[in-house]
Amino acid sequence: MNTIARRAYSTARAAIPPTIGSTKAIGSPKDAARMTKVVNFYKGLPNGPAPAARSSGYQARYFDGKNSSMTPVFQTIAAVFVLSYTIDYHFHLKHHKNVAHH
Repeated sequence: MNTIARRAYSTARAAIPPTIGSTKAIGSPKDAARMTKVVNFYKGLPNGPAPAARSSGYQARYFDGKNSSMTPVFQTIAAVFVLSYTIDYHFHLKHHKNVAHH
């Protein structure tokens, strides 16, 4: 039972990264080569914050930075209006096709 408690405690601390450069903690010389690969992998990772993502196209034109505007909102309103008017006109003509005008 004591082993289970120790394992549960050790997995709770797994969020803290291990000491990467310590080859003494591994135990056998064959693992030292594997540890060297791990160390080289972590050394190759970029340091510092990630560069800011640059957007392009429609998003960059209307939504990002100082270029942001209300144009997409107005375009959406106009598109909905045109679509609804077209549908309404179609059904209006369909209604008057075989029925006398009221």
